Amino acid sequence: MSPLRRCCWWQAPSQGCCRCPRPRNCWGSPVPEHPALLHLEDYGFVYRGAQVTALNGVHLTLRSGEAVAVLGAQGAGTSTLARAVAGLLDEHGHSAGIRLFSGSRIGMLGEDPEAQLTGLTRTVWDEAALPGRLLGRPLQACLNDAQDSLAALGIWDLADRQLSTLSGGERQLTALAGLLTLRPEVLVLDQPSQALDHGARDRLARCLEQFRANGGAVLITGHQHDELTATCGRVVFLDHGRLAEVPPSSTVHAAAADRTELDRHGVWHTQNQPVADAHAPPPSRSDGGRALLTVTGLSVRRSGTQVLDGVGLELRAGETTVLRGANGSGKSTLLSALAGGVVTEPQTRIADSAGRDLAVLPAHLRAGCLAWVGQDPGEQLSASTVRGELHSAVPLHTAVQRHRGGRRLRREERQRATAERAEQVQQVMTTAALSHHADDHPYDLLPARRKDCVIASALLLNPSVLLLDEPTLGRDAKDMARLSALLKDFTDAGGAVLVATHDERWAAEIGDHQLHLRDGRLAEL
Repeated sequence: MSPLRRCCWWQAPSQGCCRCPRPRNCWGSPVPEHPALLHLEDYGFVYRGAQVTALNGVHLTLRSGEAVAVLGAQGAGTSTLARAVAGLLDEHGHSAGIRLFSGSRIGMLGEDPEAQLTGLTRTVWDEAALPGRLLGRPLQACLNDAQDSLAALGIWDLADRQLSTLSGGERQLTALAGLLTLRPEVLVLDQPSQALDHGARDRLARCLEQFRANGGAVLITGHQHDELTATCGRVVFLDHGRLAEVPPSSTVHAAAADRTELDRHGVWHTQNQPVADAHAPPPSRSDGGRALLTVTGLSVRRSGTQVLDGVGLELRAGETTVLRGANGSGKSTLLSALAGGVVTEPQTRIADSAGRDLAVLPAHLRAGCLAWVGQDPGEQLSASTVRGELHSAVPLHTAVQRHRGGRRLRREERQRATAERAEQVQQVMTTAALSHHADDHPYDLLPARRKDCVIASALLLNPSVLLLDEPTLGRDAKDMARLSALLKDFTDAGGAVLVATHDERWAAEIGDHQLHLRDGRLAEL
């Protein structure tokens, strides 16, 4: 006689269990109405060579039609949990406990969606259709699936756009569209809304709701609680690799006014504040400090499209100006154009505090006045260590010129200049909380730490104006406070900041002025 068969815990009621006359699971309890698609029981994971476990005793069940948000501070293990569920960690360490799948197809969008774009295509439609083509599916079927995914995410109008012209949020949605064409049963999304505007988050929430209505399940991980995670049926917190569950999201969101639970776990809480009616700003302001940058007629045209049309603004000493706008409105283009990374039209004038027109200068000659930190820090990192990256930001000959007016130095003076540069680097590392990562490779850092490395490099150039593109991505509450303090110190010292962000709460807290970019023109909020 064959031994009693022990059935899988996820089996549907029609399959029964062992020899029980009623549909029951392996532990004798009635099978739930919605079958579980994945289950973690007492699951733990430690990275190879690490002294501390990244996950410890995790219990998590994800059922069909369910959405669960797992939130925590940086280093709590949220991204590790996402990768573990997606099965991407097996070669990077050792696991313990039970990890069960019901044969589900699992798709994951990582915290860096840029890395999930293949680089093999030119247009959005082709990129979204490529995953199916790589699996050998017919071309027309792949194109149809891609069209459905793009439409579901509200970006079908971008189908023929070249990937190189997309904003960070649009690239994120494009990567997700390609993932949806594979028809996964479980979606694992690591910080999916960090680069999205309010409207894009709403469209993503509706798309995920339809996905769950069709039997799928969603797991969202991140460091911030926003309107997307608030739609999840369950919200749990991860603290030092352990999960602590809280009431359903309606209770969490309603109780978030005092943010006690969120603050206790180091989670940043954003507030949904739609953009108010904007009015045309005056050409200049008499309040505040002296004008450090005056921009008039800034225009950029790409592929026959007028991205920026006669933009004018003024940045004053001691002030932080927040730049807001929808995904694809041109915020990154504006910041890059100021820094010299984008070709502008002839009528553009960018004047510094001395009246010098920076628009006619190449990017490297603007760096002494304007320091730009882009949305993707990987594009601005080149050294093998954080310390080396900061040293390369200020070459020795630059430090020498500052030290003695540019004349040739004696050996002792050169050694003194070298020591002063090392001291400046150490001071900036301390300010940016990078001292413990001095000998780490920048790409081994969390995304927010990588951006801090680029910000620190920019500060070493002693600019008068700091241009920041989405600096809040991937940050928890502690990190947001540190970023705010760093910018306040910069403006208190007489600098000016122009920062693009989708975080309404942070914008209200740090901004002296808020500008809204729409249809290539600026308006003041």
